[in-house]
Amino acid sequence: MNFHLLKSFVTLADSLHFGFASQTLNLSQPALTKQIKRLEDDLGAPLFRRDRHGTELTELGRYFLDEARPLVEQAERVFSQGKRAARGEVGRLAIGYSFSTVETVSRVLPRFRERFPEVEVALHDLSSAEQMERLLEGSLQAGFVRLPVQAGLAHRRILSDRLALVMPRALADTIEGFNTEALATLQTLPFLMLQRARAPGLHDHIVRFCASRRFEPRFVQHANESLTILSLVGAGLGVSIMHESALRSPGDKVVCLPIHDADASWDVGLTWRARDNSAGNSAGNSAGNDTGVDSIVANFVALLPHADAKNEAKAEALSPAP
Repeated sequence: MNFHLLKSFVTLADSLHFGFASQTLNLSQPALTKQIKRLEDDLGAPLFRRDRHGTELTELGRYFLDEARPLVEQAERVFSQGKRAARGEVGRLAIGYSFSTVETVSRVLPRFRERFPEVEVALHDLSSAEQMERLLEGSLQAGFVRLPVQAGLAHRRILSDRLALVMPRALADTIEGFNTEALATLQTLPFLMLQRARAPGLHDHIVRFCASRRFEPRFVQHANESLTILSLVGAGLGVSIMHESALRSPGDKVVCLPIHDADASWDVGLTWRARDNSAGNSAGNSAGNDTGVDSIVANFVALLPHADAKNEAKAEALSPAP
């Protein structure tokens, strides 16, 4: 059965006026008449009775209207939802994040949920490497990761992070930063680190950085949470190296000294699967704006802050669905 014939029938049955119905359907009256005639021919009996007093439904027409109206309304709902899905306004978005990107997620996600309340967002706590694998296999649609990303993924750089030395305030007059003069003192103190399983990328970065500076702590104590480390440092039980973005409110018992060395910093960004894999993983690569989930990702990317003006000029992000 042709949906357009059913819609024309229901529209005419509601108004019982060929002129009004044809305007509503954006059809000419002769075209509407042909559609109704075709439907009546298919059914084998008239649906309308037309005379000088006007147009009215036949007995078959009244019965057929009760059957046809729910079908037309349901089809219109399905089509409307389909259009909204194509614009990325409804659906589901699976997002990955890692320990060192929680701060970024907490700032971006509420804005997206407010703008697109009918998109169900599922968060997955995964390392950057795990996120990229799942993006490529399709079980994630976007991920907050440490850059760079793997081939086949597009990305937008959001911010830069860096390592910072965390120590008790009592040492503030003794240690001015992570430098050669301070190493002898730092190596005698217990060194606190997150478990590698909690943040493998961050953990390995700290290990590599310490090795490059020949920093060998006397004793290493692991913890599962950054707040635990801050509490222990504040209690004078050791020092630590952490990511600066986790140290926005360290408390008055802790001193945080950013490490400005080039190899102590990294970029954080959002990544998603590129549709044109031949384009590689440049920041300007776009995942496209096809339908469904791609549009949801496009809308999410459009709400992200750019890392800086230079990055904004270089990187072309996904365009939001109109």
